[in-house]
Amino acid sequence: MLDRSAEGLSLEQQYSYTWRDVILYNLSVGAGFDEQQFVYEKGLQAIPTFATMPCTATFGTEPYSPQPLMPTALIPDLKTAGTLHMEHELHILRDIPLNASLHVKKLITKVYDRGEGKGAKIVVEVTASDRQGLPCFVNTMSYLNRWYGGFGGERAPRTPDPIPDRGPGMVLEGRFADNAPLLYRLNGDTYSIHADTAAAQAAGFRMPIVHGLCSLGYACRILVNGCFAGDCGKLRSIRSQFKSIAYPGDAFALHIWDTGSNGYAFRMLNDRGACILDRGQVNFQA
Repeated sequence: MLDRSAEGLSLEQQYSYTWRDVILYNLSVGAGFDEQQFVYEKGLQAIPTFATMPCTATFGTEPYSPQPLMPTALIPDLKTAGTLHMEHELHILRDIPLNASLHVKKLITKVYDRGEGKGAKIVVEVTASDRQGLPCFVNTMSYLNRWYGGFGGERAPRTPDPIPDRGPGMVLEGRFADNAPLLYRLNGDTYSIHADTAAAQAAGFRMPIVHGLCSLGYACRILVNGCFAGDCGKLRSIRSQFKSIAYPGDAFALHIWDTGSNGYAFRMLNDRGACILDRGQVNFQA
């Protein structure tokens, strides 16, 4: 059973990586030869959303799990089929190291009731700290589990919309690589719907789909290049809602608004007009 009794459940892992993992991540969110700072160890930078890796990593983790490990695994007999990643927020507290062994704590901070037949929203805070115990980055993940609504719990507050009521100041185009989910899953998010056509079709998709966090990584890379001249160190936080799935090879446009106060808002639309990412926001240090 999933209800407010799950709040406070937590688990801990170690997550270790090297510069090769950083380059693999950067490649998996679209980096290429024209972005040497992302693909070559000389002058290498981690695209800021690399800091989402402790959430879903399997490789380099201890204890190891063949699929991303969440504290909901501590709930006996929990139904998880059809669970959807709804929102993600990342705060970077210190520059991302190129080699590290991090202590990761995953904590269920809130379970919201969406109503009978509408499921429950689970909020998981993932804190990655260095060997001295200093937090490096904090992720807040919000999931929909469609099986457990109607338990009489608190309703989730509405996520603020940072996008201004005007046209975007910048539109940057991109395209997911034809093998985007195959590359991205090598970071550790190994769910079968991103590689196995039969599994994807059983879930209602015509083919394997792009990971939501892969879409966010593509957006982050384009934002860093378009707004910060490739300087990853400026970005301090990023958040977004996941609205529609993306398929390998899909073209998209990233609409960007300067909101002032060291912030940008963004939205990602595919070439069919569907919104992939919405209510996106980044904050940076000047």
